[in-house]
Amino acid sequence: MYCNACGKAVAEDGRFCSYCGNVVGIAPTTRRLTRSCAERKIAGVCAGMAQYFDLDVTLVRVLCVFLTLATGICPGVVTYLLAWIMVPSKPELKPVLAAQQPVTS
Repeated sequence: MYCNACGKAVAEDGRFCSYCGNVVGIAPTTRRLTRSCAERKIAGVCAGMAQYFDLDVTLVRVLCVFLTLATGICPGVVTYLLAWIMVPSKPELKPVLAAQQPVTS
């Protein structure tokens, strides 16, 4: 692999160029906890947590119900409502239609 800035050879597993210090390759994306819009049942909190922790949605929902019943109904419901308020919703990506593009002459 070669550095795009200085052209020197960089190790395949390296993230930074040892000569110029620039980032080499694709920088890893940070994961954020967001509520899911696609797999939501009530507010998308459990689906968002399942995506964040890379788990099955059904497993997270069953654990949520189990913990709610085990700790008492009120703390579980309040925790879910707080998560609904505090965790941001994942932005929906909508395709842009060609007809909506401005016409330039």
